[in-house]
Amino acid sequence: MADKGKDKDIKGKSGKMKTIIIFVIALLLVGGGVFAGTYMFMQKNNVKVVKEQAIDMAYIDIGEITANLADEGGKRYFKGKISIGYDKTDKDAEVELEEKKVVVRDSVIFYLKSLKLDYINDTNNEKAIKDEIMDKINKQLRKSKIVDVRFDSIITQ
Repeated sequence: MADKGKDKDIKGKSGKMKTIIIFVIALLLVGGGVFAGTYMFMQKNNVKVVKEQAIDMAYIDIGEITANLADEGGKRYFKGKISIGYDKTDKDAEVELEEKKVVVRDSVIFYLKSLKLDYINDTNNEKAIKDEIMDKINKQLRKSKIVDVRFDSIITQ
């Protein structure tokens, strides 16, 4: 009699254990299927072909610019030749840049006058300086925008 009670108890425990194992396996399969389906769906939808169109550039020389820098004592200066780039397909750009060359040069000079020699000479600041010059010039333009700034020569002292 005692053996029958133990057998029933063992069968009851093993039956519960089998049910739990089957439930966990089913849960893992469903979870894995949902993950795989979501992953595949996201991969299909995220495939986007991004083509950057190269801009056909043209440059206009705004000449040599000399500006005293903001260092104490006023003995430091910047001297450089600058060219600005614009989209060649923009027909208004060249005309507007030629018409506003004085205003463009003035914007660049006053920006450079606000800088210190250490800032200009730090190579980590090159992109920031070019971006700021572009921003200053673009604020002066109405019909077109410049997209690049190049320094043909730079002398700082």
